[in-house]
Parts: sequence; C-alpha cells; structure tokens
Amino acid sequence: MARPVDCDLDPELQNVSLDTLFLIVLQATVVIALAKFIHLSLRRHNQPSAISQILAGIMVGSLGLHEVIVHVDVVNVEDTYEWYVSEARIFYMFYVGLDADLAALWNDSRRGIVATYASVATCLLLAAFVSGGMYGSMMHTPVRSPELLAAVLMLTIANTSSVDVTRMVHEVGLAATATGRLLVATAIATNVICIVGEGVFSCMKMASGRTPGYSAPQRLGLGVLALLKVGIAMALLRPAVAFMNRRNAGRHRIGNWELALILVAVSFIGNFPRRAGFDGMPATLLLGLAFPREGPVARTVMHALAYPLHALAVPFYFGTMGMRLNFSAMSGAVVVPAVLLTILGLIGKCLGTMGAARFLDHMPLADAARLGVLLNIKGHVNMIDMSFASSEGIWAEQALMAMVMGSMISTVIAGPVFAVVYRKEREAYLSSGDRTLERLVVNKVADDQSTELSMLACVHGARGAPGMLSLVELLASKPDVQPAVHVLHLYDAARKHARAGTGGAKRYHEQVQIDSEKHLDRINDAATQVNWTVDLFASITGLVIRQIDAGDRGPVTNLKTVRRCTEEVRADVLLVPYHKEQHYDGKMVCRWEDRRRLCLGALERAPCTVAVLADRPFRRGSTSFQLPTKISTSEEALGNQRDDRAAAPTHVAAVFLGGPDDREAMSFACRLARNHTVSLTVIRFVQRGEHDDDRVHTTTHAGDHAGGEVSVMVDSTGDDPDDCCMAAFHREYVAKELASYVEKAVVAPEDVLQALRGMAGAYALVVVGRGGRQPAELVAGLERWVECAEMGPVGDILASEESLEMGSVIVVQQKKAPPPPFDLDPPAVAM
Repeated sequence: MARPVDCDLDPELQNVSLDTLFLIVLQATVVIALAKFIHLSLRRHNQPSAISQILAGIMVGSLGLHEVIVHVDVVNVEDTYEWYVSEARIFYMFYVGLDADLAALWNDSRRGIVATYASVATCLLLAAFVSGGMYGSMMHTPVRSPELLAAVLMLTIANTSSVDVTRMVHEVGLAATATGRLLVATAIATNVICIVGEGVFSCMKMASGRTPGYSAPQRLGLGVLALLKVGIAMALLRPAVAFMNRRNAGRHRIGNWELALILVAVSFIGNFPRRAGFDGMPATLLLGLAFPREGPVARTVMHALAYPLHALAVPFYFGTMGMRLNFSAMSGAVVVPAVLLTILGLIGKCLGTMGAARFLDHMPLADAARLGVLLNIKGHVNMIDMSFASSEGIWAEQALMAMVMGSMISTVIAGPVFAVVYRKEREAYLSSGDRTLERLVVNKVADDQSTELSMLACVHGARGAPGMLSLVELLASKPDVQPAVHVLHLYDAARKHARAGTGGAKRYHEQVQIDSEKHLDRINDAATQVNWTVDLFASITGLVIRQIDAGDRGPVTNLKTVRRCTEEVRADVLLVPYHKEQHYDGKMVCRWEDRRRLCLGALERAPCTVAVLADRPFRRGSTSFQLPTKISTSEEALGNQRDDRAAAPTHVAAVFLGGPDDREAMSFACRLARNHTVSLTVIRFVQRGEHDDDRVHTTTHAGDHAGGEVSVMVDSTGDDPDDCCMAAFHREYVAKELASYVEKAVVAPEDVLQALRGMAGAYALVVVGRGGRQPAELVAGLERWVECAEMGPVGDILASEESLEMGSVIVVQQKKAPPPPFDLDPPAVAM
C-alpha cells in the first residue's frame, strides 16, 4: 500500500530536505569563515565577534543561495532556520545555566531585581503609550485585535535577548565583573518575564493561530502539562547525575554513550514547552542551573558543549540574524519603523536603568545609561513575537522586516558600548587599589559574611592540591555567598604517557579514554587525580570549584597564562604554591627551578594580591592542610563542635612588623578568622622602647594558645597606617573575641629569628608579609639567614624552616598598581 503513495510524490519535493541540509551546511561554513576574517579588524577595537558574524550573515544572505539550491519557495526564511535556532538556544542556555555562578548571582539579586523591573516597567508603559501612533507604521490593513497589537509591541520593546547578551558579556571578558553579572542577570530575567507574558497572551481567546486546532483552554492545558513534564525531569535530574558520578568515580570524563544520552535528554526536555507552542528557553536554563556541578558528569558536559557552541553553533546563530535581512524588500515603510522601534527601546531601557541607578549602590548615571543600551539587544528573541503577530494578523509583512532590521541595529549599537564598558572595567581592575584585602576585610565588620572574595589558586599536580584547596576552604567561610573558586592546573604538557595498545606516547590534550581503558587513569593520570581532589572538596565543602587546565610550557608562558586567567576571573587573591616542597624528613627541596621563576614573576607582575603557600604535608602531629575541615581526622577537630575559639582545630598566627605587605597579611589572616574553625593570633614585633605611655594601653592576661604571652590593646590616635590598621583589627576582631593580639619586643635580629623559629609546633599556619617595605630597624641583619631573597627575610626564614614541627607558611604581597605586563622575560632569580 505504500508504493502507490511514493509514486504520487513529486521527485523534486523528495530532495528538499537534502537540499536544505546542504544549504545550511554551506551557509554555516561561509558565515563562520567570513566572520573570522571580518573580526580580524574589529577585534583590535574590542568589538564582540557577534558584530562580525551578523555582517557575515548579511553578506551571505544577499547571495541568494536559498533560491539557487532549494528551488522551493517558503513563507519566510524562518521556515528554514527555525529548528536550528531553537536547538541552538536550548543548548546554549543550558550551558549558560551550567556555567552560572549561583553564589555571585545571589549576591547581586537585589540589584538585578531592581534593574529588571525598572527597565521592563518603563518599556511597557512607553510601548502602551505609543502603540496607537505606531499603528499606521506597522499595519496597512485593518487589524483584527488592536489590543494584541499593543500587547505584542509592549513585549517587543521590553524584551532582551538573553543569548546575545550572555554571549557578548562572556566574550569581552565581563562575566566576572559586577557590571557583567548585573547585565546577564537582568537580561535573563527580562527575557523570562517576556516569554511568560507572551505565553499568557497566546492562551487568550483572542489568540487563535498560536497552536492551530486547539482552543484557549486546551492551549493552557498543554502548557501546564509541559510544566509538569519539566518538573518531573528536574526531580529526576540530581539522582540520575549522582548515579553517573558514582559509576565513573575517579575518571576524568564519562563515556561517550552517557554523554550522548544526557545531550538527547536536554534537547528532549527543552522541547517539551516548544511542542505545546511555548518557548523552551526557561526550561533549559532552569535545567542548567539545577545540574550538579561536581563530578565527571558536569565536567564532561561542559567540555563537550564549549567548543561546538562557541566555534560553530553560536556564530551561525548570529549569522542567521543577518541572513534574515531581505534587501529587495527595503523601503521607507521598513526603515522608518525599524529606526523608530530601536529609538523607543533605547529610551525605555535607559530611562528605566537610570531611574533605578539610585537604588543600585550609587551607580553613576553614565553607567546606568550604558546598561540600558546593552539591555536593548533583541537578537533572535523577537522571532517568537514576529511569528505570533504574523499568524494573528497583528501587523503586515513589512513590519516583520522592520523588526529584523531593528534587532540588528540594536545589536550593532551595543558593540561600541561593550568596548567602552570593557575598557573601563579593565582599567579599574588594574589600577584601582580598592580591591586590596586591607580595604575588603579589616575595615569591614567581622561578622559580615557577605563580602565577596574572588580567588584563583594555582596547582602543579595532585601533591599540592589538597593543601591549596584546604586554604581555599578556610578563606571561604560561608559557601552560599562565596563566588566560584577557580583552580588553575598547570599540567606537564610534555609528559609521556606509555599505555598498552596505544602505539605510542600521547600528550595530555590528545588522550582519549575508551571504555576498555576506563580504569587505567584512576591512579596514574595526574590530571585525573587533581579532578578527584577537586570533586572531593567541592562535594564536602559545598564550594563551587572550577578547574582550568593549562599546559606547563615554561615560566614565560605560564606567567602569561596566570595573568590572563587572573584578569578573566577578576581575582582579588592569587594563590601560588611555593617552589620548594617538603620532603618526608622535613627538608624543603626545590625540584623545579621554573616554578621558582613562576613564583617570582607572579609576585612582581600579578594585578592583585598574591599569596605564596609553602605547604608542609608531613607536619608532625596537630593539623595539616590535607583534608577538608569537616572530615579532618585531627584530635583537635573536636573543638569544631564548640564556640570557644581557643579550642578550634586550626591555630593561625599572623606576623606583623609594618608596611603594606604586613597589613595585607594581617587582613588575609582576618579573613581566615571569620571561619569558626580558625583561632587567630596576631603577633606584632616592635623595637624595645618604641612606644610611649600615651600611645599604648596594656591589658595583661594569660593567653592559653599564645604560650603565656602578654596580650595588649593598642589605642592609636595617630595617622600612621600601621596603627590605624591595628586599631581597626582590635575594634572588629579582638574586642569581639574573634582573635588575639600579642606584642614581642626585640632588640637584635637574633631576637626576631629566635621568635620566628619558636612558632614551630604552636601554629598550623603562619601568615606573613613579603616585606621590602617593612621598618628597616626590624629586618636589618636578617639577610644572613635568607636563602630566597625574593620571599622577603621573614617569609623566607619561615618558609625554609626544616623542622617537622613548623606549620605551613603563607607569604602575602599587597596589590601593586599598575603591574608591569607579562609579555617580558621574568626577572633573573638570585642564586
């Protein structure tokens, strides 16, 4: 019975699908290649690549390839690209949700809510006011429903393309800035609000063409059923991912069939609302936000989606926007409404954000206006409104073309604004001293846990990863407000991996783990061991830890990598491992001289505060930084259950001599003191007879954790920065019994050396400033015991101590502004 039907089909129509597929592949190839060529000239002006891709799409669309290849007329170009655009939005918004920093977004929730509702409300009121005047420009035939015309126009002007804004923000390097997070959160919230509003309008009785064959109550029922399906999928998400993580425990990535199953499930869930006639973007975004971040499943999905989306799908996504432009239909009836809609959108968005500026933490009006311009990006988001309006007969065909042109105009206008915002944010990060720990920590209320601290930690392998991650855990005292911590793993790019059946050695990025070899990397692969350590700390501490893998290709290249990553994540603190590692007998051994040059280069050229960790994993007894505090096996961990700070399992000392680096070190220690598992003691070295009676008020009491030292209270009335910092420390920490303060009077350098070495066995961690700007009378003569002068005299004495009783040491250097560039050779290391 099927053969006669096949005979009746037109042979030309049988080849339409293949012709369309060939057309899309050809256009995608040309658009991507041409966009890269155009972007060579625009990238030097910090323009997003989306501008180049739109221009390439306009050029390709003007070639008329559709008529040459397909030979079949369609109602509009959306019939060709609708499925592709929908799938691209589904996977990209899932990727955005999976990559989102939930803690940072939550910290900016108030600012995002204010900006969202202010901009949306202003645009809705403006569109409702001008909808009557826009009737003549948008329609040339009687309209069936003037109310729907006003409603669709309101959604069109108020809407923002979350895909376009998110992509541009990440590309120009604003994702880690407060402005970038506010922009992304506002764009996504605005897009979701407008999608919900469009869904409500499509379920009204006056709308009949949204889902043909269904009445308004039936369309509403389909929407509720789609929401129910998405809710069931969300409920099953975490158990399913947890099962896959347990099944692939210790592996760098999951199997290919498991990855394919996850991607198919994402597409299937995202299309639940789409099959009912609604937009599936909110569902896939929620799916990405709810997806567990830890384990090999999330790591594999992120890596699998990153390159195809950024290099192939999203460029052609922007290119199709340009290909929608039909030059043959250009006339005054198209250009005038397009310009008018763009101007109305700019006015509405800018008025809304400028009105909300007074509630956005003293945002300048210029910054608010730029935010409004960027929120006016429409992109493909108006395609739904166009199709809905066309099916309902709300406006004429030339109005659709006007909307296409208006979307491209708003996107192109945003390019220079992005360049201005990027330049402003970068200059503020590199030159401003407001993000030093001295201003972020000590001068803030000690009980205030909402202060963000962006961290970038560098590790060279699995050996040093536990100590670095333990330090990160102590710095992040409250995981729910701590932004994502980035761990830069500098793996050995030239390392040989001999494997049975591989036919030769492979470098790290060439390794492919097949099912038959899935157990081989669990022990020997250094990258997998680092993944395992990161996953362990992330699951136990609740922190979001993002691992960045980069090849160790020498100190010069590594310095450039560190600098680039530091600027990308806008790190307030850069944590670097010490070039010496502790041997089992306590000796500190330097195995790689390149790591010493990397450490020195980071101290000299980093654009933020730098902390060098000399980890001692073989410390005898007491606490060592190898396990999260929640599962520490130390006997002192029992103090974690009590409120007494002296009984806390981790005793930390901060050595203070004076100068900006020591103030930064004390601020670093104060950040650690916010963690309830830390007992902090600040030890200040002073010259004997230095203080007069009118500057010092002494209160003596026994310090159980300080070895019976005398505690003092400093009452500073001068303008000395050291005394002011110490007074703030007393006010916010000592007075609230969150830390202790001890002064040690010294006369000769031998007294300083004896006091420093006497800390062995008393503290699990000692924090000290790098020096170079300390009082000369306190450090003079210490160079006789210094091996690595670049660490400072006090820092090197503590870091090079070979006693098994000495705890780990952190050498801190305050941010230098502006830092020299990383494109120079690192300075020579003194031997």
